[in-house]
Amino acid sequence: MAWSMSFEYDAPNDVVTAHFIDCVLSTEEDVLRWRREVEGHLARYAGSGKVDLLINLEGLVVRFTAGRVFGRERREVLERFTHRSYRFGGDEMTRMFVLTSGAINGAAVNHYATRDDALAALKAEREALRQRGSPFGGGFAGSKA
Repeated sequence: MAWSMSFEYDAPNDVVTAHFIDCVLSTEEDVLRWRREVEGHLARYAGSGKVDLLINLEGLVVRFTAGRVFGRERREVLERFTHRSYRFGGDEMTRMFVLTSGAINGAAVNHYATRDDALAALKAEREALRQRGSPFGGGFAGSKA
């Protein structure tokens, strides 16, 4: 299969889910391509605000040679386009880079076994923020969360 990614909006849960197919990041050029494509997709959903994002790591492979660059670019994309992000699935090497880059670059890790687990954690965070009166309880501006 060829490199592809898709993003879908789950209206009842007010969250965008990212899916990847054969997105193998081996070089800095691969990472920069990944970033451009992810930003293009997220810009359609975020508009002038930010989204809540679930990331299916299946199909996204981060090789050792791209790990450091991926960590930096991942953090910048998430800061620009998301309120919060949660991950699920993925191979062991990619999960390791997500965990390591999160620690090094101060990016969220939030990794779960399944989409349902990741969504439940996201909803729990929203509820905790709502109870504290935070304006970031929902995903999109004006959403019901």
